[in-house]
Amino acid sequence: RKANRKLAEYIRESALNGVVVSGHNAETVAIAKNLIGMANNLNQLTKLSHQRGFHETHVYVVDLLRRLKTVLVEYRQGNSKPNPSEMNRREDTP
Repeated sequence: RKANRKLAEYIRESALNGVVVSGHNAETVAIAKNLIGMANNLNQLTKLSHQRGFHETHVYVVDLLRRLKTVLVEYRQGNSKPNPSEMNRREDTP
């Protein structure tokens, strides 16, 4: 309706003359994957905290939250080049 065309005309023109635009660059995808990994670690720590008590997982939770804050600050500032090896280390998960 906004294009003031019939749907079939719009689809045909879009298919023939449309341009595909990438929604995310490689850096953004890498950051998203790291954030997903951190979220998974946080979920695992939450489950472990419920099972064993927060006193046993406190250090891991604080470290994960510190790394998450670093990623978010860098992303918001446009310096989206955090070091992936520092953000999602598997050996940090208990």
